[in-house]
Amino acid sequence: MGTINKLLIINPNSSQSVTDNLKSLLPVPPATELEFYTGPPDAPPEIDGPETSRKSTEVCLPDLLKHYVDDYSGYLVCCYSDHPLIYELRKHTAKPVLGIFQASVTYALTQSPDKFGILTSTSSWEKILDDAVYHLFGGANVPLFTGTVASNVEVLKLGDPKYFKKLVEKARICVDSGAKTVLLGCAGLSGLEAKLEAEFDGVKFIDSVKIGAELLNSLVRFNSL
Repeated sequence: MGTINKLLIINPNSSQSVTDNLKSLLPVPPATELEFYTGPPDAPPEIDGPETSRKSTEVCLPDLLKHYVDDYSGYLVCCYSDHPLIYELRKHTAKPVLGIFQASVTYALTQSPDKFGILTSTSSWEKILDDAVYHLFGGANVPLFTGTVASNVEVLKLGDPKYFKKLVEKARICVDSGAKTVLLGCAGLSGLEAKLEAEFDGVKFIDSVKIGAELLNSLVRFNSL
């Protein structure tokens, strides 16, 4: 039997419901085991900007270093942002550490010259994610990027069917701006890609957690070649 890669899927907030949703929806890549981590009780229940991102890092990092570091082949941080936990974890392990934001944008680049946009939760994320994309590309001129659109639905309500129509309305803004790929910019949107794709012709909706797990698994396997 070949090597089994063990990946830690990190939910850096304290909401177990978010982790449970990921467990139920995330397919397991071949020759891989997935284990799931939820932030301790004193981590923020949801992350809505830089302040809660820093707080979740302050709470999660010591816990991860004490109980989890180097026990896994790779680590996926499931907050759709340029989350500081990614960079702090990398200081303590040589294993791959990836964020779902970086993974989804990497996927979008493989679809060039098609443009991409981001659908997120609340309006507080629009400028944060726009700036994160510009930072990733080294400047504000990113012709492939149509921008971030907020659904204005709270993270813990994104999976509620009564808000789906609102998600479609906001996704249409991305599509009308020229996006052929829409990145689901929140772990709370995980699992909705097929329903959203059914509402639009010729548009891909990318589950950032699923592409994150697949890309992380590829990095782990590549490092073992």
